[in-house]
Amino acid sequence: MSLASSLAILARRSIAIALAGATLPAWACFCPPDASGEFLHLAQAEGKRPPSVTLPANARGILFLPGQYPDTLASDEDGYSIVAPPVALSAKRFYIQERGTGRKLTPVVVRLHVEKQMGVQDKASFLANTEMQQCAKQEQPLTPLCRTLISLKWDWSKQEQDGPSDKVKRFALQNGLRDVSEEVDAAYGLYRIEAREGFKPGKVYDIVYRDGGRRVKAELRMARTSLNLDGQTPFTVGADGAARREKLRMARGGSCDILITLASQPLRLALPPAYEAYPALLMYFMQEKLEQRDQQQFSATQGFTAFRYWPTVCTKIPYGSSFHGQGRELAIGDCQAPAPRQVKAYAGVLEVEDNLHETAPLAITFPAEKPGQCPKMMDRVYPIYVVPAKAG
Repeated sequence: MSLASSLAILARRSIAIALAGATLPAWACFCPPDASGEFLHLAQAEGKRPPSVTLPANARGILFLPGQYPDTLASDEDGYSIVAPPVALSAKRFYIQERGTGRKLTPVVVRLHVEKQMGVQDKASFLANTEMQQCAKQEQPLTPLCRTLISLKWDWSKQEQDGPSDKVKRFALQNGLRDVSEEVDAAYGLYRIEAREGFKPGKVYDIVYRDGGRRVKAELRMARTSLNLDGQTPFTVGADGAARREKLRMARGGSCDILITLASQPLRLALPPAYEAYPALLMYFMQEKLEQRDQQQFSATQGFTAFRYWPTVCTKIPYGSSFHGQGRELAIGDCQAPAPRQVKAYAGVLEVEDNLHETAPLAITFPAEKPGQCPKMMDRVYPIYVVPAKAG
């Protein structure tokens, strides 16, 4: 498995970067952790009022990213893991009240499976038995079982591994551990917080998320007009200017980032007219499929792989957006011989819809390098490619 794919797996564990903006493990970087649990697409708070979001009249709820993941006792580079019992987001953590009338609404939590739609999933998660779960709490000296679990973990400080390994899977099957992949998928990731009674056009609602002593507040404003979903022209992804060679700052484990000369192609997502009224609600993810190997890439040539331009390890990028925002992204490749590729996007407004819209692929080629454009010695960078977090 590539480093990029492994980082994607790591991203779906609490110790990694998530599309929600959590921090990535870095051996020379110390990124402050984000508080878990956030409402998405909120405008900045004004005065004493909480942050707010204005939704179309046909919106079914506000998006929420718990930022929580199952406790992972062991995982490997092939995507297999041994986890503690998964805990789904509870509707009891939310409070919804209609402003003006004081009417209380019944919260409903709906898991949105954007990962499955985009073909991004871990291979398997196995439920740790009771003895294994105690390993996370055990102090020295460790039992033989706990030492075995530790030995199964991948050494993330090594940029290259010896090759594929399904050691976690084999250990799980040998010990009769149950596959809980579906339970993990159902419990962790993006949610929409709805009201059983529904939200009324033109009304304002106060929503509170409670996590122990922490309170996260949001103001939900319902517009009087709906987002028209009928007869839409499709979403498309296109080039946003010419491909070029440029110096870019890239996230890299061990040094936070590196300044390097790369081939780049700016991209931009074009929206159907009805969606242009709600740019702040747009959620999008981009994927690429390389036509040949690229020295600076870890994307697969057999299928599409999620990608994102990430300038530093500690850069915060909102879930379902990009560093550049507004439907923009940057495809990058090796300076001397960048691989031609196909790029596509998944986009939509999930406050209203259950699924994202998939664009048609866009073919990208890079012009040949000009004399003096690229360094003679390649300074390898390991771009951070992540997937929707469970987070995922």
